[in-house]
Amino acid sequence: MEIKEKDLKRQINKHKGETNIFVTIFKILIFVVLIGIQILVYFTLYKATKGISEYAITLFFVIKLFVIAYLLYRNDSLAYKVTWILIIVFLPIAGILLYIFLGSNKLGSKKFKSLRKIDDETEYLSEKDLSCIEEIKDDKLKYNQINYITNVTGYPLYNNENVEYFNLGEKFFDNLKKDLIMAKKYILLEFFMISKGKLWEEILQILKQKSSEGIKITVIYDSIGSLLNRPKNIIQDLVNNNIEVYVFNPFNYCINSYINHRDHRKIIVIDGIVGYTGGINIADEYVNLINKHGHWKDGGIKVVGKCAWSYTLMFLRNLQGLSKNNVNYQWYKDIRDEQLKANKMRNTSESKGYVISFSDGPENMKNPTENVYIELINKAKDYIYINTPYFIVDESLLTALINSARSGVDVRIVLPHIPDKKIVQKVTRSFYEVLLEAGVKIYEYRPGFMHLKSIVIDDEISMISTANLDYRSLHLNYECGSIVYNTGIEKNIREDFMKTLQDCIEIDLDSWKRRNLCSRASDAILSAFAPLL
Repeated sequence: MEIKEKDLKRQINKHKGETNIFVTIFKILIFVVLIGIQILVYFTLYKATKGISEYAITLFFVIKLFVIAYLLYRNDSLAYKVTWILIIVFLPIAGILLYIFLGSNKLGSKKFKSLRKIDDETEYLSEKDLSCIEEIKDDKLKYNQINYITNVTGYPLYNNENVEYFNLGEKFFDNLKKDLIMAKKYILLEFFMISKGKLWEEILQILKQKSSEGIKITVIYDSIGSLLNRPKNIIQDLVNNNIEVYVFNPFNYCINSYINHRDHRKIIVIDGIVGYTGGINIADEYVNLINKHGHWKDGGIKVVGKCAWSYTLMFLRNLQGLSKNNVNYQWYKDIRDEQLKANKMRNTSESKGYVISFSDGPENMKNPTENVYIELINKAKDYIYINTPYFIVDESLLTALINSARSGVDVRIVLPHIPDKKIVQKVTRSFYEVLLEAGVKIYEYRPGFMHLKSIVIDDEISMISTANLDYRSLHLNYECGSIVYNTGIEKNIREDFMKTLQDCIEIDLDSWKRRNLCSRASDAILSAFAPLL
């Protein structure tokens, strides 16, 4: 499908600033300077009026109380509220301004209504099939759990047609490249980060070749996620090869709290019948072509058949929001149906179990990812095994894990030994003691960085997602994932977890308590700001 020349120019002009990293950095610097000036002006006025009149002092005090009252009224986590209240109490002017620009985890009214409208108008396309859930009605516990997950996420349960788990980024991309080459009608790519390097060049060459064959290709990437190492002239390269490209939430001078909300999803859809997601981004460290933080342990999941439509729908909804144009959903669905029929990708005797693929974002007030984690943890009977790069959670998720461990469930968490952000690792480690005391076993991946986001429970149910266990992923970012139930790959994920433990350091409670005073004090101080990371 060829893109008209005027549309090519429009796409390039639309993202003109995005093609030059220095333009974006310049915008950020201007923003920081403007914030600094505003803080200085307000502070000067505060000092000046403080010496002039008691009424001015009272006014500033009332403003501070109003903001604190507003924070208490908000339906946010208690830890998040307390952190911001402390900042505002001790740094009232700077704290209030920072909260206005960076503190709110809710969308503005206009943006919220726009996204909800897209979801509501396309709800009929979600293929909700109640008969699929009815198949597991005899298992009351699992029936209630799956029913809860479908209601919270808004995406349907599908019979498993073919699901595959990849325990390394190298295996993920090797398989993906083969599927990209086999594309017949369309390719959809959505990533938080696209970085220059060998991996991107290989993907780009495949995309160029498929575009020349008439395949419709659309790419979405996050502006901040791809800021520092974005491929030079990425937009021109894609657009000049008839590939549509959209930049999510580009940085501009008109700053508001929406800058906090990033597209952290990783979605690849091929012809509507093959879908991929996981922790991976398009960057050489994800496939260990470069050694950035030691060995990079990552992975993902591939779903094939009707269930891949959920990822198509997630992508197209985002595309409609970014393009501001109506998207021809039916065209994509018709292609999917044609490909299903042509490839006869129906349920086979070898396939078993169920799949739910879902998205999460600030417009979904039910907090799907966090609440699904809590639901899975609360229903565990034997074990809970988690891989995550960060662990900075609120009291609800922390309590669920602690209670499970105290009830006798084998709870284990693998985290990185070599961090990508040292401060975040210190905040993560501030949770170790309370977890260890409850009986949770904590391991650090000795060879390098653990970036896989997975949970597997009782050999029955597992989730592979893009979401880290931190406040940003669970409350601010756009995320996605797949939950698999009794498909058989749950055991593969558990076996990979147990194999990974052989390369891990287990954290011992007694040794952890004997850390030096400086480390313990810094962890305690940083933990107070955990919800902001």
